[in-house]
Amino acid sequence: MKRINSKKITQLFIWLSVLLLPLVSMANGSDDTSSDVISYQWFVIGITLGTIISAIVALFLTSQFRQRYQRMQNKLKQALADVSSAELHFKDLELKQQENQDQLEERVQERTLELNIALQELESANQELERKNVLDELTGLHNRRFYDQKIQAEYRRSRRNLTPLSLVMIDIDHFKAVNDTYGHLAGDQCLVWLSEFIKGSLKRSTDKAFRYGGEEFCLILPDTETQGALVLAEQLRKNINAQAFCYQNSEIPITISCGISTYQQEKDIMPEQIFTGADEALYRAKHNGRNQSVLHVFAESPLTDNLNTKE
Repeated sequence: MKRINSKKITQLFIWLSVLLLPLVSMANGSDDTSSDVISYQWFVIGITLGTIISAIVALFLTSQFRQRYQRMQNKLKQALADVSSAELHFKDLELKQQENQDQLEERVQERTLELNIALQELESANQELERKNVLDELTGLHNRRFYDQKIQAEYRRSRRNLTPLSLVMIDIDHFKAVNDTYGHLAGDQCLVWLSEFIKGSLKRSTDKAFRYGGEEFCLILPDTETQGALVLAEQLRKNINAQAFCYQNSEIPITISCGISTYQQEKDIMPEQIFTGADEALYRAKHNGRNQSVLHVFAESPLTDNLNTKE
């Protein structure tokens, strides 16, 4: 039903008034005797017309209210439908977001695991590279490069703790003859054989053995007095002298010479002087007939430098 607004209702009252005017005029033109009867009739007619008009107005208003109520109800239903659809859409988005989040977390975990594995492999490779950088490939002892670092560190520790620091230089006697007679492969095997003796002679984790170069070896002995370094060097020399090196069913007698120097907080003594002292003592051991240990004593030390040992 089409909506009826207040303007149309006003027009309806005007038209009804126009229709009633002739009836009122007729009532005014009648005689007095029948005026009471006529007045009563017109009163009834007015009441009736008023009732009809009120009913019509009420009908119009009810129809309008119903239309407006229906529209509001339809809008409410549509709003509820939209809300329900929005909730379903939101739940679907939430579900997809959760799935995406789970997939993302799974991928992150996979990438994290792969990264950890790669880091472990890299760390292992770095450790292996570092190990190769500080070890001699042939003998397995520390190399010259690591010696240069270690002697500086132990020298600083010695000065800080006021403890002695001993250095032992070792050289294989007549090693060139081994190479010339049996070949360089035999010489390499001889170096490996000697390295095992050197490793076995060190009893403390702080003592370090190095292949200084060629057939020369070096021992750094922290917190070790001169006598202790001499005892260690002599024990090593005697063990090697007592057992021949075997190569292809041939027994090759091997002897070593040792030079020893000990730093005991003497003035103006640096790591270079400690090495030079041990090297000079080694030279004297070779010059004096080999297969012996010789001590170098710095000027301030109460010991003398003629403490040589030889079997």
